Amino acid sequence: MIKNIDIAPLAMFRVLFGGLMFIATIRFAANGWINELYVEPPYLFSYFGFEWLPRPSELWAYILFLITACSSLMVCLGVKYRWAIVAFFLSFTYIELLDLSNYLNHYYFVSVVAFAMMFLPAANAFSLDALKHGARRKAPRFLVYSPHAFLGVVYVFAGIAKINSDWLLEAMPLMIWLPQYADFPLFGEIFSWKSTAYVMSWGGMIYDLSIVLFL
Repeated sequence: MIKNIDIAPLAMFRVLFGGLMFIATIRFAANGWINELYVEPPYLFSYFGFEWLPRPSELWAYILFLITACSSLMVCLGVKYRWAIVAFFLSFTYIELLDLSNYLNHYYFVSVVAFAMMFLPAANAFSLDALKHGARRKAPRFLVYSPHAFLGVVYVFAGIAKINSDWLLEAMPLMIWLPQYADFPLFGEIFSWKSTAYVMSWGGMIYDLSIVLFL
């Protein structure tokens, strides 16, 4: 028998997810990265199978990011949630598919989670939709905790990916990245130590492989 539980964890995940995506999109635009990464480059590297995606003009690039920002805020607030999460998934994924050189596994994770959230009752609580139509605070346990599975996959595969000689024996790329922050107040000098890169490399691998058990 499928047990129904309070939907609060899933609803809170929706609030945090939408809010974080809204802030990230605004930050992306504020730093001028729309022009730098999608408008100014003379050539974008298409993903295999997605060469047919049209490259937007400068105006449409900004409109695309505007749609992403507005839809993510609507997801956070739970306003027209079903339409909002679909719009966010399509606009965000479209942006990511425009250029292979901008790939980050975090972006892939966002697209996968957004796709899954289109089918989850994440706006049945803590949302403006729920205030209007009434909160339905119960849902099957596997639906409420489904985001946990996605997070678990990300951490486990990230940990497995770190089990290689470059990461563990050479402390790369942290050996290159950390010294750039040597002028950071108070702790900057620590970032210039080689031992710091090794500790963080090994610590990152252990953390990724074990954090799911603690979660």
